Amino acid sequence: MKWAFFDVKRNASRRLLELASGVALAPSLILAFWISGCASRAQWATRIGWKELSLEEVPGSDAYPEAEALVLLDEGRMELLSGSELQLSIFERHRIVKIFSQAGLRYANVVIAYDPRSRVEAIEARTIAPDGKITVLNSKDIYDVSLYPNYVWYSDQRAKIFTFPAAEVGSILEYRYRMHIRHLTFWHAWSFQELVPVRLSRFTLIGPSEWEVRYRTYGAPIEPQVIKAPPGFKSSYVWEMRDVPALVPEFSMPPLRERLIHLAIAPAGVQNWDDVARWYHDLVSPQLRVPEEMRNLATELTRDAPDELTKLRRLFEWVRDKVRYVAVEIGIGGYQPHPVAEVFRNRYGDCKDMVTLLCSLAEQVGLQVHQAIVSTWHNGPPDTSLPSQLQFNHVIAYCPALDIWMDPTEKGCPFGRLPWYDQGLPVLVVEKDGNGKIVTTPREPPDSNRSEIDWWVNLAADGSASVRGEIRLFGAPASELREQLTAVPKQEWRKWLETSLAKQCSGADLDSFGISGLTEVQDPLRLSFRFTTNSFARRRGEAMVFRPADIAGFDLPEYFRSPHRVHPVRFRFGQQILARMEVMHPPQLEPAVDAWADSVLSEFGQARWWTEKEDHRLRVGMSFSLQGEDVSPERYPEFRQFLDRVRLKNLREILFVAGANSGHPWGDVPGRLPSSAAQAPESEKRKGILNPEHPFRWVVSPSLARWRFQFLQISQ
Repeated sequence: MKWAFFDVKRNASRRLLELASGVALAPSLILAFWISGCASRAQWATRIGWKELSLEEVPGSDAYPEAEALVLLDEGRMELLSGSELQLSIFERHRIVKIFSQAGLRYANVVIAYDPRSRVEAIEARTIAPDGKITVLNSKDIYDVSLYPNYVWYSDQRAKIFTFPAAEVGSILEYRYRMHIRHLTFWHAWSFQELVPVRLSRFTLIGPSEWEVRYRTYGAPIEPQVIKAPPGFKSSYVWEMRDVPALVPEFSMPPLRERLIHLAIAPAGVQNWDDVARWYHDLVSPQLRVPEEMRNLATELTRDAPDELTKLRRLFEWVRDKVRYVAVEIGIGGYQPHPVAEVFRNRYGDCKDMVTLLCSLAEQVGLQVHQAIVSTWHNGPPDTSLPSQLQFNHVIAYCPALDIWMDPTEKGCPFGRLPWYDQGLPVLVVEKDGNGKIVTTPREPPDSNRSEIDWWVNLAADGSASVRGEIRLFGAPASELREQLTAVPKQEWRKWLETSLAKQCSGADLDSFGISGLTEVQDPLRLSFRFTTNSFARRRGEAMVFRPADIAGFDLPEYFRSPHRVHPVRFRFGQQILARMEVMHPPQLEPAVDAWADSVLSEFGQARWWTEKEDHRLRVGMSFSLQGEDVSPERYPEFRQFLDRVRLKNLREILFVAGANSGHPWGDVPGRLPSSAAQAPESEKRKGILNPEHPFRWVVSPSLARWRFQFLQISQ
């Protein structure tokens, strides 16, 4: 055995020597390879030799009248070159797209992302014009760029980018490339469906026959063609789909990963969630060397803390407020965090860097905080039946002793709460010993995400008014507005508020404003303001009219005008809105409304309206709650009807009439207005000023847009 071992080594060394000396010993062989490469490139520039498609068979836009482009071929091939502990994989891609419109020319811009474990090579691209002319991409026009040029740590997250030359409507764009990938990560997913139709999509996986391939297909049953090889050889798996329809995008639909027809494959060697947890634990452990300065900080921050909860809150708030977040998803920026000492020194990092820092600080004062990897709301929920680290895109923290979840990357979220996009999702908690378990993060009820709006209006006889207002936000609305406000300079806040008020109340001139609960990150986030306007109410004949929709437009129903849906309606979170207004009016104006209440109740949510009168004050209000559960396409018509009922009630108006009001909505003003609803002019009825069937149901209700008040939206 000993001599055989050395014979093998000697033979291998001799082969390496022969290859190394090839330049000197076999120039003809080198010349042959060079000529072959030149011939291949020459054919690429002159010949169209597709195996499964001829140029004459390529359909035109008349066959796909609603499509901006057509993917003729999208083919991927992944070969694993090692055993169960993968060291190298090679991925090859070949893609052909026919352009049907100007919008389809976006497919002429290609980005191929890669990281330090990968190498992209052999990029070839060409444009085939409608007349058959071929224009080849010059290799000098392929650029290697950093995906995050402003951050030194992430400068190795790179991409090859290029634009097809001479691309035009009617042309065919074709490209191919090869990527070498080291270590465990390999091309773990493949999408068969896109936003445009696909004629043929195929993914091939070639790997050691000993490897048990664990996979799932979503959106359609796709069985692979399997060629199983004996031990020591490679097996192949081929998944293929033809004539795949385009994915129809819709407003407020679930994440694409939930709706696309696609394939997911677990990495080799991963059998259960403990395997994934140990893998991540082993990546994190070498990065946990804590410098003395960091220990001192943890001690100083918690020195006089009365309990463990206070200690954890102080450490969390320091990481959240003092460490700059760089939004790099795991899987793109790699799964291993940077050394915790570097994160502490540089004061910036991505999610895994910030959570690792928080866990390390907590450990210095005797608190155990675990890392938890999560697939956020935007990414779609993970399939817990397919253990794989490749399903996740984010990292958060969990303290089991205190049952506290934390996400230090969300600058607007208070301690003890998770951002809405982390809530109610299966996550993998990685424990200190490397074991893991799937648990579900808590989901807050709709009334935790609350907006309370109060306006106090001093109305003049000519329709002008001075207004004092206050908005109090809790939960997700507060976190989002904090995040938006802290992202812009303070001098921009006034401009934003002026623009927002002008949209809600025509002619609004902002006098002053103040914000609390912003830098201290505590609910409620409170915004107070004062403004004046010369057109709060408008004259209509001899009456003054106030239209609530002018204050806060309820435009969500306009996004659901189609009578049918393909996908479920997915809300970001459930929430509750309370809007109240008190109007102080002059004696010569009397509101044509009595006290009343109205409501719309539904399984999707509910809305309520009310009015009250006292002396020269009119109080009006509206509350709205949304459960936040998915609405299936089958129940969509009911949901749409619910929205329309709310919208119609929100559009009703309030009239102010001259003189004392008898309680009837049309006050008895001789020679001016009719004395009963039945005598109201038909023109006024058509305008919606009065509903004869419900003459007392007048309401003012500042309402919401996209389940949020437009008032709260930052103008970019």
